[in-house]
Amino acid sequence: MKNGIALLILLTLFSTDAFSKSTNKAKKGFNFATFNIRNYGSDKSSNKTDKRRLKSLLLKTGADVIGVQEVVDEVDFKRFVKNYLPKYRVRLSKCGGLGNQKLGFVYKASALTLSSFSEDQIMNEKRECAKGLRPAAVAKFRNKKNGIRFTAINVHLKAGGTQSNADKRYWQYGQLSKLIKKHRKQGARYFVVVGDFNTTDYVLRNNNYKRFLNFVDRNNLIDFSESLECSSFWYGGVEDGYFTPSLLDHILVSEALWDQYSVQEVEVGSHCKKVRCDEAHEDRLGESFKEVSDHCPVSATLK
Repeated sequence: MKNGIALLILLTLFSTDAFSKSTNKAKKGFNFATFNIRNYGSDKSSNKTDKRRLKSLLLKTGADVIGVQEVVDEVDFKRFVKNYLPKYRVRLSKCGGLGNQKLGFVYKASALTLSSFSEDQIMNEKRECAKGLRPAAVAKFRNKKNGIRFTAINVHLKAGGTQSNADKRYWQYGQLSKLIKKHRKQGARYFVVVGDFNTTDYVLRNNNYKRFLNFVDRNNLIDFSESLECSSFWYGGVEDGYFTPSLLDHILVSEALWDQYSVQEVEVGSHCKKVRCDEAHEDRLGESFKEVSDHCPVSATLK
């Protein structure tokens, strides 16, 4: 009888502990996003960013951390975050390559602790701040919900649909692989790699597409964006007012981080969601396309 009571108590304690762990696991999830904001603050841009609309688009992602690209006026962008997104903090690269397009992270202070932030010129063949291509922005975060530490890398690869541009991106894949390997040697295990990869051939499923898949695979990453149909629109080569969908923006996570969660979800927002990635006229794409960016925010969730 005593043994039976002891067993019952043990089972009760185990069940309670199991429920507690299950409940805690449900609270471990977090969200991240990527968004190319199309030459934010550039005097040369014909499109001035609608800040109220930008605020709405960023908040709709529900992200704890957002990788942003093409921030030309970093002073004004920091002011924008302070005034429009007071619950968030921002860190940006000092360098932006020839186009002065800085990149970095906007993150929710209540959800994440930033341990360090740096930029790496490994993907810029010029290795100079105002020349060549953009650097990689690297941030190390601690998730306050569960204590998980992860390394976030934000990139903006070479633009353009020609084969020479695709070859340059292929070279950048190799450089990015070296960067990930370096941080793995330093003890990093969990990675989130986001950004505008400019995968112009992704929808064509050609050899350049296979090159990208090979990069993802050999670095033990998983691409959330593989289930999306588009993340941006371009004029399609014909000035007829209609724009063609393309998939350029990706969220990659390390397999080790992916395996910590039972649910993985991804969504594209803005005009991409509105027109369901169909070819569309500029008027149908609407104000987010005209006044904020030709790209759409991509958001992912682990829970």
